[in-house]
Formats: sequence, C-alpha cells, structure tokens
Amino acid sequence: MNDTTLGSRMLHTVRLMLAWSALAMASVLHAATITYIGKITDRTDFQAPPKMGTLGYWFPQFNAPGAVSDRPTNENERNGLPSWAGPLVHLNTVVDLRFPSRTFSQDGPCRSKGGVPTFNLFTLPSGEVGRSGIILDPHAAGNTSNAVNRIKLGAGTPSSFYLRVVVDNTGGKHNAITRLRARGHHVGADVEPDTFPVPGTAGFNGIADVYTFRYDGFTSGDFIKIQFAGMPGSAKEAGSGGASFAGIMFDPAP
Repeated sequence: MNDTTLGSRMLHTVRLMLAWSALAMASVLHAATITYIGKITDRTDFQAPPKMGTLGYWFPQFNAPGAVSDRPTNENERNGLPSWAGPLVHLNTVVDLRFPSRTFSQDGPCRSKGGVPTFNLFTLPSGEVGRSGIILDPHAAGNTSNAVNRIKLGAGTPSSFYLRVVVDNTGGKHNAITRLRARGHHVGADVEPDTFPVPGTAGFNGIADVYTFRYDGFTSGDFIKIQFAGMPGSAKEAGSGGASFAGIMFDPAP
C-alpha cells in the first residue's frame, strides 16, 4: 500500500468519525425528556396561589346539570387548551377515519362522567366554579391502559413546559391506584418519564390531587400520552372500577 492510498483511507475514516460525531451531537441536542416533578395534594381551586393552568387547560363533563355517565368525551367540556396543544380528537365509535389520531382510548372505551354529587367542586383557571367531571377508562380496571392516546403538539410548543394531571375528585371511585404515567412521542420514538407515581389506595382521599410532569425538548409534530392503571371491578352503574382523571393543565417550566 503506497502513501497516497493510506492517506486517502485515513481521510475517509476521519470524515466518517466526524459525521457520526455530528449525528450523535444532533441527537443529544434534540433529545426529549419527561421528568416527574411531584404531587400537590387536596387542590380544588386552580386560581389560588400558585395559580395553575396559566398556559392552558381542559376539563371534561364540567358542571353537568345532572348525573350522567358513558357520555361523549367532549360533552360539557371546558376547553382552554393553548394553541400549540390539540385540538383533541373525540370519537364515539372505532369506525371513524380519524381513529389513528384519536385522543382517548376506544378499548374501554373512554367516556365522560359527571354531575355526581360526591364529585369535587372545582374553581377552574378561568375562575368558573362548578361540579367536576371525569374521563373514565373502564379498560384500566386492574389493567394498564393508554387512556390518553394522543394530544398532538403544534407550532409554538415551548421548549419546556409542565403538564399537570388532576385525579382523586370522585369520592373514592375509579382511582388510578397502580399507575399514573405521562408519556410522549418525539421524532418517531416513544419517550418515557424518569419515574412515575404508583399512588396505591392510600394515595387517594377523595379530594383532588395534581400530578406534575416536566416536558423538555418536544416540538411540533410530537404528541403527549398518559397511561393509567386503576381499580379492579366494573366501572358501570355503582361500580368503582377503572381509572379516571378530572382534567389537564399546562404551565411554564422554569
């Protein structure tokens, strides 16, 4: 092998190494992460300091005029989502061309429930006061389910933000006792949190709690997912099975 050939091969190797380094650096710079921040207990007033939902919020079946269950997920919704989150895709059947983009799982399927006298009264970020409702996932009865399948992120998504998930407003029913995990999808790959809460029955007292997750590095085209595992048994009639949540809120992350 002459010096010219050896030099060409060495130059080619160096170029490959630089290319791989650039790809690795780009991967690091564009990595997305989810971090579990913690739990705020017994919180039903989201305007009280520190205010929550300052970037946006969504609450299902809010202030229903009477007790209802197994209703569409957008019925009596309070939609204050930011421009970069959503819109939510609500389905009433799996026979829908929008099924791949559905927001809520149709395995159970997820439906709204509200107007129940034992459910907490909330003060929303907007100042509206009323009886809270829930999205109920009966498929999460003693089982893990991606109740929130997809909340698409769009233009203007902050590089960092808090997602807050509200639970434990139901008087002891439909609690996510085994798992509450906010997840994500970034540039074609799933993103999992560093850890997630497993509240157990002791983690629920019938007064709403707020679980906060920090999202970093998510961009337009990515999406949010939320996974629950709840109480065993039937979610129908007077049953307490399944898992539920009362709403979501977005806030700036410092």
